Amino acid sequence: MFKKISLIASMLFFLLGTNVFAHSHLESSTPKNGEILTQPLKDINLSYETNLEKTSTFALEDTNGKVIPISKITIEGNKLTGTMDNELPNGGYKIHWKIIGTDGHPLEGDIAFSVQLPESQTTAAKQATTENEKTADVVKTDDKNKATEAVVTKNTEKDALISTKANTVEPTFKDYVVPGSVGLLIIYGFGSYWLIYRRKHV
Repeated sequence: MFKKISLIASMLFFLLGTNVFAHSHLESSTPKNGEILTQPLKDINLSYETNLEKTSTFALEDTNGKVIPISKITIEGNKLTGTMDNELPNGGYKIHWKIIGTDGHPLEGDIAFSVQLPESQTTAAKQATTENEKTADVVKTDDKNKATEAVVTKNTEKDALISTKANTVEPTFKDYVVPGSVGLLIIYGFGSYWLIYRRKHV
């Protein structure tokens, strides 16, 4: 009886053990799980126990769940590599990886790490960001000033044109006819009155 139990246990261990060890578990990583980085992170490297399928990938998130951009993720054999777009500020981060090994089984997991750069490096990064923002503000201000100058120039030209038109206005035909007609009516009235008066007294 003991021999039968031992034989069954050995077969189960062999079958389960083969299935477990066939999976492509994470072998090493840069950064490591729980690591505190004091230097800027440039690349993320994940190595597994067997070669990976092309659909394997990973994502980087901060503590708020915001995804951090990674310029390019490449697969070479059993390695996943990603290059950082920008320097990570101090704080906590998580790498969430999803891979499919040569055995066809999908696996996923997390690697948590944190960044604690010296104050001088974080200050330099902030100053660089501030200078870029100032440059952008200067460009915007220059564009705004140019637009304002263009509007002022346009308005000045418009006012000058109106003034020129006002100064060069010449008398029209009506300006002569109306006063002349009034004058003729006055003369005609006086003439008629004089003729009537003279007939009565002759």
